[in-house]
Amino acid sequence: MSNPSAEYARELVATLVERGVVDFVLCPGSRSGPLAHALAEAGADNPPLGAPSVNLHVRIDERSAAFLALGLARGRAAVGEQRAVAIVTTSGTAVGNLLPAVMEAHHAGVPLILLTADRPRELRGVGANQTTDQEGIFGTFVRWAATSAAPEDRDEPGRAALLATQAVAIALGDPARDDMTGTPGVVHLNVEFRDPLGADNGVWNDPPRVDPHPSQGSFGTPVVAEPEPLPDVERGIVIAGDGAGDVARQVAEAHGWPLLAEPSSGARAGDACIGPYLDLLATREGQGLADRIHQVVVIGRPTLSRPVQALIARAPALMVAAHGARWREAPRHADRVVRAVPRRWTSRADGRLELGDSAWLREWRQAADAVVAEERPWGRRAVARAFLGSLGAGDVAVLGSSGSIRAADRIGPVWEPGQAPVLLANRGLAGIDGTVATAVGVALAANQPVQALMGDVTFLHDVGGLLIGPREQRPRLRIVVVNDAGGTIFGGLEHATAPAANVERVFTTPHGADLASLCAGYGVGYRLVTQADALGTALAVPPVAFEVVEARLR
Repeated sequence: MSNPSAEYARELVATLVERGVVDFVLCPGSRSGPLAHALAEAGADNPPLGAPSVNLHVRIDERSAAFLALGLARGRAAVGEQRAVAIVTTSGTAVGNLLPAVMEAHHAGVPLILLTADRPRELRGVGANQTTDQEGIFGTFVRWAATSAAPEDRDEPGRAALLATQAVAIALGDPARDDMTGTPGVVHLNVEFRDPLGADNGVWNDPPRVDPHPSQGSFGTPVVAEPEPLPDVERGIVIAGDGAGDVARQVAEAHGWPLLAEPSSGARAGDACIGPYLDLLATREGQGLADRIHQVVVIGRPTLSRPVQALIARAPALMVAAHGARWREAPRHADRVVRAVPRRWTSRADGRLELGDSAWLREWRQAADAVVAEERPWGRRAVARAFLGSLGAGDVAVLGSSGSIRAADRIGPVWEPGQAPVLLANRGLAGIDGTVATAVGVALAANQPVQALMGDVTFLHDVGGLLIGPREQRPRLRIVVVNDAGGTIFGGLEHATAPAANVERVFTTPHGADLASLCAGYGVGYRLVTQADALGTALAVPPVAFEVVEARLR
């Protein structure tokens, strides 16, 4: 015999799928049992009659599971599919463990739907087990939050369908809205369930047809006045941060301005791109060029280096577009801030400038060609160079947010337009947490071989992301771990001037972990390399399974 909780869970899942959600990450728990049973049926090899088909990913650690969901959403987007990903947890601390990934997704504009199970009203505030204040627990880090009262026998169909419809629309972003909810992000549905929570062998019905409540936004196409074109100054520069896209290259080339593009910008290509820009800015000639800039155009969210932040801070004129999910959080001295790059920015008022005619760009290119960066034969830069050199057009890779992406930034090649790989990184808040799980999610969603590059501390911070149950889909993923025995990135910061013993204990934090044993325990393939040519051999063919390559520097 069916029960209200089970019927509600089936309607919720079926509507989410109908609205485009195909990936569900589930963590085990009792209070979330109705959703777990529904997803077990929908995720089975042979779903029951009427049940939707979903990609179900089961993980035991909610923190890692949330980053897996984030990676799934990013992987979908990387191959041209913008879809929200749902996460299911039970009540209590399980919900709190989602917060790090929620914060990253909020700032990076990644669409996630949190389905957190809760006790019914009569069991809240009376000391019931695994019960806490889950309503509003994620604060401003979600685009929208709602609590659904426990289903009753007398409920008419459609309540879960309405909630799911609203959730997907808001998670994907409503372009008609001019506030922060107009970009993709996180939605939290706190769902109360009353006993019984078990399976009921009920039937799957087609979800009722509903429309989002008008108060949740129009979900239409906005009418926005076309911004003015960029001033045609001679000495402009384009800075492409995370998520900028190829349009940043188009803007730079149209105006004959140098392009400084971070690895995860998606814009590191073309003849205007200055590959070794960081090493150039460290020279006297580079500083001289920087001092002569008349206008800075920032596209995307640049966060990697202090020299670039210094360029932005002293820009005589500053134009900002697509500055992350919270696009209005641009530098306060910006002259113009827009949500997306206007079409008129990709051309000049007097027509396209041939790059060969730009004396300003020629100066930057000549100065960059003269830069000779110091590089050890076996170090972080050498590993990053081999890693990036193994990637081709259409390949997808994940970069850790600490030393690895900065090494890639310094040595990354400049690709021909249309020939660059897709480089992803968690730059919303630029934390190192959840990187392994994110990479797993990217590989599963992209459905192709994926490689990831990260440091040893980043790897160990999320080593639990290696845990994939025997009944779960395994990715074709190779993780290259740069093991230099701790967080050596701090050696390049002001903390390095403190006593060496103090720096080592509270910043570098050497770990002494045996990565081979960890991989063996999790059933993940492992390979050790200690020199550049061995790494090149290890990267020569795409991964066919889940494996770790330890590039040991010490």
